[in-house]
Formats: sequence, structure tokens, C-alpha cells
Amino acid sequence: MKQKIEYDNLIPINAYLWCPKPYPQPLHFHSSLEIGYCREGRGKFIFENKLYEVRKGDVFIVNNTELHIAQSAEHDPSRYIFLNFDPSLFLEEDEKLLLPFAYRSERFENHIAAGTPLAQQIGVLIQQIYEELNAKSEGYLTIARCKLLELGVTLLRHYRSGFSNEQWVKMSNSQREIKEMLLFVKERFQEPLQLTDVAAHLDWSTARTSRFFKEHTGSSFITYITQLRISEAKKQLVTNLESIADISFSSGFQSLASFYRAFNSDVGMSPQEYRKQFGVKQLF
Repeated sequence: MKQKIEYDNLIPINAYLWCPKPYPQPLHFHSSLEIGYCREGRGKFIFENKLYEVRKGDVFIVNNTELHIAQSAEHDPSRYIFLNFDPSLFLEEDEKLLLPFAYRSERFENHIAAGTPLAQQIGVLIQQIYEELNAKSEGYLTIARCKLLELGVTLLRHYRSGFSNEQWVKMSNSQREIKEMLLFVKERFQEPLQLTDVAAHLDWSTARTSRFFKEHTGSSFITYITQLRISEAKKQLVTNLESIADISFSSGFQSLASFYRAFNSDVGMSPQEYRKQFGVKQLF
């Protein structure tokens, strides 16, 4: 089951407290990356065919394709801080930061054990990000982003030792291809861009491009580009007074009807309602 993630901040990152249910729930995945830090309690964390016992201080790494779910112990429920964030936050800084998340499920160790210096370091960073995003003091998004990048570098250095040089080079090349592909889409999403255009840019077949896109973003091409267009429309709705139709077309939608359908489905309200509720004053 794919879980939809909505971000509560102007950059695509969330930090929240969560207590899993003490009984089995459906496995899910999402297009965001995720890091969980167990603050207290016990339980288990399931990743497809892997099961980890959970205790206070454990850290878990989740990419955007692997099915997973956590479960609390009945009489000592586990409580976590979870970070959800879009891969673009790492991709825009240094594509290598995505390498710890570019794993095959069966060969990857999602668990960083409590009591190790690494788990303690990550736990502190996650706690700091959570506090910044909740306090919302001046400059909090800048600090949260910097702390997340520090966390990314920490994970990169840790997981690097687990790969051979050949594997590392192959994964690094793959991340460069992802970056090139996504930057091309980001630069052109306001145009009538098709998957065939991306394939032509990479000199790949359409089938390979579609498969590569899904494998590394967790979304289909059409879902990904629609999200970019909706995000652009949301920014314009609260920062200028252009007509809904003009915003629709400048965001990359090819018809007003398709814009309304996509916006209502994703945001849960019409563009007019969104503009009225948030407006310029909510952004600045």
C-alpha cells in the first residue's frame, strides 16, 4: 500500500512523534525517505522479509520503495520521532547523500543499534530537527535543513564501508543519472513534457526510463510531474493575483479541467479555496 505524504513546511520535510499499534498493520511505502528514532519502549520493525526487535535508542532507515511497518510491544509501547523528507533535499545538495537509501531490501541492514555512537549521534540530530520544526523560531527551516544534511553525511560515511569500490562506483553513477533525469524534469515541468522527452534526453528507451524513474523515486513519471506542477500552482496561488486559468497553464497543466481534478484530489480543496485560506500573508 502506498502512503501519501503531505509536508507541513515550506521545504519538504516533516518531523513527528508516533506510537505504533500493538497489533499487525498493513505494510506500506511512500515516495519520501524516512528515518525513525525510538525514544522509549519496545516492539518490532518489519521490512518486507526482515524483522528487527526494537528497543529505546534504535534507529531505522527507510527508503522510498521498501514495504515496512512498526509494531509496539503490548505492555511497553514504542514511541518514535520520525523524519519524512523528499529525496530532492539531498539530490540538490549532493547526489551521493542518497546512496545510503539506494539499497536492495534483502541485502540492507535498516537497523542501527541503540547504544552505538552512530545511533546516539543520529538521535541527537533527529531530536534537534524535531524541536526546530515544532518551535518555528526565526530561521528554523535553515537550521532543520542543515541538520538534515549533516545527518545525511553521517549516514553516507557509515554505509560507505559496507560496499566494495566497484559497488560504490556503480551506485554513484546511478545517482548521477537520477540527478540528471530529475533536474531535466524540474527545468521543463512547466512545458508539455512527456516521458518520451526524458528518454530522448537520456538516450534511453521509454521503457527503461519509466522503470528507472519508478525504481528510484517510488513514483511514476506522471505522478511525479503532477506533484511538481501542483506545488508550483500552490506557490503562485498565494504569491500573485493571476487568474486560476493563467496559473494552471503556467504551472504546466494542459487544460483547466485536468488542473482542477489534480488539485482537488491532491490538496482536498479547490484552487480558489486554497488561495482564500492561505493567501500571501501566510507565506511571509
